[in-house]
Amino acid sequence: MKPQKSIAVIIVLLFSFSAFSQNYKFGKVSKEELQEQFYPLDSSANAVYLYKQRRTYTAVMGNRLQLVTEIQTRLKIYNKEGFKWATEEISLFGSSNSNSENVSGLKAYTYNLEGNEIVETKLDKDNVFDEEKSENWSVKKFTMPNLKEGSVVEWTYKVMSPFVSYIDDVVVQYEIPVKYLEAKVQLLEWLYFNKRQKGYYFFKINEESKLNLDLRTNDRLIEIVEKDVPAIKEEPFVNNLNNYTSALQLEVASLNAPQLGLFENYATSWEEISKDIYKSSSFGGQLDKTGHLKDDLAVLKTKLTTPEQKIAGALQFVKSKIKWNGNYHQYAEKGVKKAYQDGSGNVGDINLTLVAILRELGLKAYPVLVSTRSHGIPIFPTSRGFNYVIAAVELDKTVVLLDATNQYSIPNVLPLRALNWEGRIVRENGSSSPVGLFPPEPSKEVVFANFKIDDEGMVNGMSRTSYTGLGALTYREKNNSLSDDELIKNIESDHPNLEITEIDVQNKEDLGKPVMENLKFDLENHVEIIGNKMYFSPLFIFKETENPFKLEKREFPIDFGTPWNRKYTISIDIPEGYSVETVPENASVAMPDNLGSYKYITSVAGNKFQLMCEVEINSPIVSSNYYTELKHFYKLLLDKELEKVVLTKN
Repeated sequence: MKPQKSIAVIIVLLFSFSAFSQNYKFGKVSKEELQEQFYPLDSSANAVYLYKQRRTYTAVMGNRLQLVTEIQTRLKIYNKEGFKWATEEISLFGSSNSNSENVSGLKAYTYNLEGNEIVETKLDKDNVFDEEKSENWSVKKFTMPNLKEGSVVEWTYKVMSPFVSYIDDVVVQYEIPVKYLEAKVQLLEWLYFNKRQKGYYFFKINEESKLNLDLRTNDRLIEIVEKDVPAIKEEPFVNNLNNYTSALQLEVASLNAPQLGLFENYATSWEEISKDIYKSSSFGGQLDKTGHLKDDLAVLKTKLTTPEQKIAGALQFVKSKIKWNGNYHQYAEKGVKKAYQDGSGNVGDINLTLVAILRELGLKAYPVLVSTRSHGIPIFPTSRGFNYVIAAVELDKTVVLLDATNQYSIPNVLPLRALNWEGRIVRENGSSSPVGLFPPEPSKEVVFANFKIDDEGMVNGMSRTSYTGLGALTYREKNNSLSDDELIKNIESDHPNLEITEIDVQNKEDLGKPVMENLKFDLENHVEIIGNKMYFSPLFIFKETENPFKLEKREFPIDFGTPWNRKYTISIDIPEGYSVETVPENASVAMPDNLGSYKYITSVAGNKFQLMCEVEINSPIVSSNYYTELKHFYKLLLDKELEKVVLTKN
């Protein structure tokens, strides 16, 4: 064996021996762990899970079955960017103290190396906080104390749940690496499960039988042991990274315990779940409560006559009367009457009010159950799969979607948080069906700009940009609260050597019209003079400068949120005494299956250079199968927009 190979084998064996010999007993943090300055397998990692342990099993407590999940986490922090990983949020489900999940046995410590001594800092109970997220969800949250670069933190706790038929995903991969992961799920013999492995990192599952001494059952034990799990890397245009992290999902199909006389079928469908949600007094029960709206409805019925007027008018009325308090959930939090009286409410309060008003106006209006982008895409049918509701109106040939929680939304333009594949429309008879959430029309950005270049290469310009669709909603959300000076500062920070001398934004509050941003500005260092020639990229501040798709291979779909179109019409006044020597060649590029296109067309007339440039993406989501084509598409676009016009002095 060659010496180099021998050394490599020894290093691997030592590393493996170190991993297996590590003491993961709670509190047994080593000096070696505290001294480690970076993760050997990924030096870019800001933190790493040294140990992730989970054990889930069913136990009898009193006369009730409880699902118990034990957690132990040991985390190494390399730098300040890794501090955020020292905060733990435990999501708890339940509607009351007697029928809800709770946490017990919480212990947590921060370890630091001071001199040659390991100093531990205990998490004080006063720094553990409970937050109500909605009617059925709460969070127990804590941040570890005395954090420093190089700290190791560790915590352990149990989650007790009365919902034995619901098991949280066994997560294997995170946004930071995992050195060693151990997960055990003991499934009660009486429960029949379906399982599904998701994500792009493959992990091995071991299954065997195990005796449950408490219940005298022969349970099914699922075990996952993984070492050196790489971090899942954030990529641009990803809906929710958690949708693609590797995990084991378990769905309880049924309970069959003949000796106890118990049988229950848990396997269900989205239709059944939607029907159950509709039956709730906090959901379907709210849609008939319109007595408090009697006077308002009388006015609306007089003013609004056509379906289009009724849809837009009802949407604007609800937005003006009830402001969103930031809380999610499909169920009404206060109830539609109290939310109206208070002038604020959660998503359910607001959009169920909207459905009720639309029905009173004579329209076929229904609630649509949604899982937001941050909530993820539910795979198995589950009552926890939805956390949001919007309104829908069925017309003869189309469905109009509405969300009154956002002050800048308009019919069929939902806020980005709600654009998550499909929702489920629920009708009075309990029937339901999927409905696409993405906008039917593209978000458009149209720019008309004129530039004048003087003989010293200074550029004076003016532009008019219109935004429609999701682009208009996003612009208003981001900028409507800013003063002109603040908006100018933000725009200039994105474009070096740009000085805006005048700004005027029109239709900021007139949602039926495009947002129009008008600028006058000066540009420096955008024209290069060499001898008797001038060189410049004709799109100036509007050109793309970076390809967002850098990886060789991509596993996740590219999620733009909406189809979109950007069109630039540019006119450039050639300085006196100069003529056009060369211009970029015209170009027209199309992606396969009509996914997108790019056009670049130039012309010269007298002392004017003109350019029409248009980029179009026709699908809100592009499959990763097209990643190579999309990456190449953007490269061609960038290369073209960096090409120069050359002027020669006469």
